[in-house]
Amino acid sequence: MFTLHNGDCLQYMRSMQSESVDCIITDPPYGINIKTGFNGDDKSISYDDGFSVMFFLDEYVKQWNRILKPNSAIYVFTRYDVMPYWWIRMKGCFDMKNCIVWSKGGGGTGDLKGNYIGTHEMILFGAKGRHILSGKRESNVWEYSKCKPDLHPMQKPVDLLSNIIFHSTKEGDVIFDPFSGSGQTGKAALINGRSFIGCEIDERYYRLAQSGLESIEPFTPSNNRLHLTGGTVPAQGDLFTPEDLPSEGKLPAPTPRR
Repeated sequence: MFTLHNGDCLQYMRSMQSESVDCIITDPPYGINIKTGFNGDDKSISYDDGFSVMFFLDEYVKQWNRILKPNSAIYVFTRYDVMPYWWIRMKGCFDMKNCIVWSKGGGGTGDLKGNYIGTHEMILFGAKGRHILSGKRESNVWEYSKCKPDLHPMQKPVDLLSNIIFHSTKEGDVIFDPFSGSGQTGKAALINGRSFIGCEIDERYYRLAQSGLESIEPFTPSNNRLHLTGGTVPAQGDLFTPEDLPSEGKLPAPTPRR
């Protein structure tokens, strides 16, 4: 089952019940004003302006700690130039265990003659309490080929995400991604028998994620409680009881950050 919310993840997280998710896996905007020619569309990544996400970083980390269950794990994709900021902030709320290096191969963009080719990204791995990994112990250098970005310019491969899910969750667990993009984390969760909650503020990618997740987990009345088509109403039910909502039971509409 899955929930997908089109809106500001920070507002949504404030509505979620404390200690209600089993794992957080996310790839937030890096705050580097990256430009892409993705699908011929030369637009910036939403809220990658170096201010929007980084300004609210402390509040994101605080909410992640609040909604994550004890003895559970968090994985945050990042890169070398913003990794120190995330590490320091997360260290205040989590036991930061490691920095996984994703060796993805292929070429890179940027200064083609004055810089080395960037062929890796980093994944910060932390825990809330004592988190025990499943399966055989492995190195913190992972080799997974980067996938074709046919849905999102920063798309992550499902097999890489599935490896995280294998090591840090069990069947039936709830995985949360506050920056879900085109829904790759959700796809990996559903394929591996987990439930998923995702937030995506960009309606273009939200629609793509919705379509992809529905193709894996067809909508039925039985999973209606954990399925949203967007809007401002947070997930309802035993697992996700809203906290501190206005009297009408709805969150205010997302306010664009400047």
